[in-house]
Amino acid sequence: MLLKSVGATMNRFEEITMFKLPAKLKISLISLLYGMMVSVPAVADDIEIYTSAGATTTSNQANVLFVLDTSGSMGNPVVTRPPYDPTTDYSGGGACYNNNRVYIMPYGADNAWIHCDPWWSWWYGTEASLSQVKRPAVVCDAAGSLDVTGFYTGRVSQYRSSSWRDSITNNNVDNFVECEVDNGVHGETTGNSKVWASSSNGPWSSSEPDSINWGGVGLSTALYSGRYLNYIINAPVTTSSTRIKVMQDVITDLLQSTTGVNVGLMRFSQNGEGGMMAVPIDDIATNKTTLITELNKMTASGGTPLSESFYEAAMYFQGKSVDYGNNSTPFKSVSSSKSGGNYKSPIADECQKNFVILLTDGEPTGDSLSASRRSRLNIASCSGNCLDEIAQSIGTNDQSSAVTGDQFLSTFTIGFAIDNQLLKDTARESFVATGVGERYLADDAATLADTLNNIFANIDDQDTTFSSPAVSVNAFNRATHLDELYFTLFKPSTGTHWPGNFKKYKLTFFVDTTDIDNDGDTTERLPMVADAAGVNAIDATGFFSKTSKSYWSDGVDGADVTAGGAANEFTNSRKVYTYTGTYNNSAGVFTPPVASAALTSTANVVDKTNTAITEAMLGIVGQPQKIAGTDRIDTLLDWAKGLDVFDDYGAVGTTTDPRPEMGDPLHSEPALVQYGDVAGVPDLVAYIATNDGYLHAIDVGDSANPADGGNELFSFIPQELLTNLNVLMDNNTATKTYGLDGNVVAWINDANKDGTISGAGEHVYLYIGMRRGGNNIYSIDVTDRNNPTLRWVIKGGSGDYAELGQTWSSINVEKIKDGNTEKTVLIFGGGYDTNQDNITVRSATGDSVGRAVYIADATSGDMLWSAGAGGTLPLSDMKYSIPARVKPLDIKGDGFIDRLYVADTGGQIFRFDIDNKNGVALAGSITGGRIADLSVDNSTADARRFYYPPDVALISERGKSAYLALAISSGYRAHPNDTGIHDRIYLLKDNDVYNVPASYVTLTEADLYNATLNLVAGDGDAAQNDAAKAALATTDGWYIFLDDETPAGNWLGEKGLSEALILEGTVIVTTYVPNTSGAASACSPKSGIGKVFVMDVLDASPVLGAATDKRPGRHLYGGLAKGGIPPTPNVVVTKGGEPTLCVGTECKAADLIKGVRGTFWNEVEK
Repeated sequence: MLLKSVGATMNRFEEITMFKLPAKLKISLISLLYGMMVSVPAVADDIEIYTSAGATTTSNQANVLFVLDTSGSMGNPVVTRPPYDPTTDYSGGGACYNNNRVYIMPYGADNAWIHCDPWWSWWYGTEASLSQVKRPAVVCDAAGSLDVTGFYTGRVSQYRSSSWRDSITNNNVDNFVECEVDNGVHGETTGNSKVWASSSNGPWSSSEPDSINWGGVGLSTALYSGRYLNYIINAPVTTSSTRIKVMQDVITDLLQSTTGVNVGLMRFSQNGEGGMMAVPIDDIATNKTTLITELNKMTASGGTPLSESFYEAAMYFQGKSVDYGNNSTPFKSVSSSKSGGNYKSPIADECQKNFVILLTDGEPTGDSLSASRRSRLNIASCSGNCLDEIAQSIGTNDQSSAVTGDQFLSTFTIGFAIDNQLLKDTARESFVATGVGERYLADDAATLADTLNNIFANIDDQDTTFSSPAVSVNAFNRATHLDELYFTLFKPSTGTHWPGNFKKYKLTFFVDTTDIDNDGDTTERLPMVADAAGVNAIDATGFFSKTSKSYWSDGVDGADVTAGGAANEFTNSRKVYTYTGTYNNSAGVFTPPVASAALTSTANVVDKTNTAITEAMLGIVGQPQKIAGTDRIDTLLDWAKGLDVFDDYGAVGTTTDPRPEMGDPLHSEPALVQYGDVAGVPDLVAYIATNDGYLHAIDVGDSANPADGGNELFSFIPQELLTNLNVLMDNNTATKTYGLDGNVVAWINDANKDGTISGAGEHVYLYIGMRRGGNNIYSIDVTDRNNPTLRWVIKGGSGDYAELGQTWSSINVEKIKDGNTEKTVLIFGGGYDTNQDNITVRSATGDSVGRAVYIADATSGDMLWSAGAGGTLPLSDMKYSIPARVKPLDIKGDGFIDRLYVADTGGQIFRFDIDNKNGVALAGSITGGRIADLSVDNSTADARRFYYPPDVALISERGKSAYLALAISSGYRAHPNDTGIHDRIYLLKDNDVYNVPASYVTLTEADLYNATLNLVAGDGDAAQNDAAKAALATTDGWYIFLDDETPAGNWLGEKGLSEALILEGTVIVTTYVPNTSGAASACSPKSGIGKVFVMDVLDASPVLGAATDKRPGRHLYGGLAKGGIPPTPNVVVTKGGEPTLCVGTECKAADLIKGVRGTFWNEVEK
């Protein structure tokens, strides 16, 4: 099947209560600013292409303007902690942090998360589990503020495993930590010439070209000294101060500890008329002293002109004429903020982020805007105070005509000892306009940690796809597909929840009268991904155009993942199920009792009235209320069943509206099940799994009616994932949560082959892996789509499945013979060992789990056979985990699988032969062994891994024996930004087509021909051509280097991260090239580019390239318009249409590739 996903951040508006203790304000502002520096989570997965932002320069650093209340009420007293004293020992009294350590706090330094109580360790972890290093290991001079203020914010990296990494761990406490702003200043010690952090000649080099790319390895974060954390726990609340003094102390410490952001100050005028610029926005490294000096000169006097000051801030960003700042007291807007009569706008880069932080302790007084001033902001009128209208205006109108594109301002409000609707409305308007904006209160410190670590953390709003669109095979004509395309979409975020969606389009065709593909043919029909209006939905970027409208959507949803689609069809009466009962364990297969297996049973309904769902089951025992007056369990269950408990959607003041949020189907490919047809219209249900832990059943409706469909029939959350719900609801961590991350596969048993699921013995069973989410496989009976039943759960690490790791390997549902019995079975790999996330070379000892191939009974889940260590067929070479799908073949064409090909993370390929003879038990009918080893132990460059299986085709050349061609590409899926491994595209020959080999011989690269230079196809002189052809004829296949094209041998980290495809003599492979030079702009992650190679299966020669093409990169028909990791190429053949090759959202005529007959191995009817 084809498929899948897309990315970007949905920042949900949320009220944040902030502090009673000013120490909390300090931490909140630290968190705000390090978020503005493009904070990203540490990851060990392919999402690093979205979360590793490009290195920032002073020209594109975020602009932050503080608009500070200096009214008379800011002189009011407040009781607070004494200032932090770095010479005081705050340990003892329950404090547990090491004074000589530096920590990264997962939720920010706030009392709600800083703890030393062992009882809370199950939720927050322990001091020992936190990421930390010894203080001397932090060799960054800029981080010297750790010894003064107790914290530092900036982009940092840690050296371990021979390279600089984008995360700090808790088990490398002596390893160096460097910061970006200090790179090149000094190395391990002052005076040493090796001042550049380097992975190639590391840890330090005296040569700047050796320096690491900070956009790829840097982590924008906040560091806290252990002494400071102990201060947070133990410092008494005994000191009396004033609000303005607290504000000054907090921001002073913040400024002293922050790098990599542009900051300015505006304050209220004491004459009650607007505000003025006290310090213009500039790089904090340049104006830090001025900021602190001017901040601490401020005194509390005058009124509270909120909207007038906000208006003046807009004038400043827009570079318009100075207004209130011309007559303000005690001084006018400073001369450095203006040029002549106009302000000098700080906006200098098209992707620069711009923020206003408005801090106040009072209601507006004497505060109004004249009609002429409102017109300058395109505001027709204001209802009372204009603060919220200004937020809406600056969030929707371009703020700088001098910079390309539209520049918007996002607004955050902080209420110091005040809670008013105006501040909430202002932040809400900003959120609605820009997707960013929140209101903070100074009344409740406990809830500050809920979101502050990620409040302004923005990953590029770039949507993407990891795989091709899902299409359904036409149940009434199995040679064609339906013309409907379904895309599972996701949007990267810095929070634990990533928004997702599921959208429908169609594949249509048009006559190429203008020859847009430049092939000279103006009569051919070309494919097009069409939206609900029948127009092209894909623009020049390779993604959905801004004006496109998907099916089911009420309006244009374009490239916005969160708009339209199935997520916006959710109602407030969704049927959400789990399983609350116990299991019967039989050798690792956990089966619910028949009486409790029905998911529709009362005990399994997700609802706050269901007492079978307990706080312990949800992992919230002892957790405080999320909403005042409501038990957390009630809030959580209402949220889990899809209610808008935080009033983010629908009518204001109503918390029973539907919550139109779906989790991300990051890697999961859905199953499309056709239950029959209604009046000629296919009756289809899509089953989509997401990392929020839900399996969604979506009725896709009738394509003749674009508004029909998208309705959720039910959703299911496994019991084992219920504890994730509270984390997802809070959404306050930078660590991505994984749930149901694996593919959904359906066994559709249409026994009488009539295209409907209605006869006796007919059924639909689903199988769902977890991929990054865990080690389980779930089976659900959806024969009656409205009454699903949990059949069983295979739990990796137990019983017969002790070797099963993370369940990455997609399930194959096939038929074999076991003795005299025909059986429908599940065939899958042993899964993924997360050890692979961190190792840089292949070890001779191998992995700890995942080193297996399984065949299981599709009905019961019982293991029937396995290969690998301790398996039915022990293989000493099977030492590495197998996340790849197993490739099954029916060579004989008798309806039974008789050949398997398996690839592993050790760069090896195995072959298995299944006899299928009557009377021979399965254990005695399968032989197998290793047939290729294409990696090398203890070599970084040669640590090639396979995450996907080979595609296989029967090749018969005239006058030669037939062979099976195995096409496969290597690539490190867990780290697509890796540049140290030298990956390849391989084509191997398996000459034993129909016979079981006498022995399984292992091929290496020495047995293959290096086709990189394309000499066989005519490049080079005649002698080189003849020599190349002679060399190729003596080998068992070929390979090409995935190095740079000019010059050769320059390895940029290009790799294969999807399955290859062979179509009638043509090999099609997609590759990914990481962005090694940093992102294109401040707001773009390092998403890299995709390519498509199109090569002759015989010799790797270009199929589509021009005769002058000399390099292997010219084998591709073109670079993909859409950035990011390209998915597996797929061919769609629709009734009345043309064969179409799709790579994600980009579809082209497949007849470009000789023909589309391809090699189609017999699929077993299941």
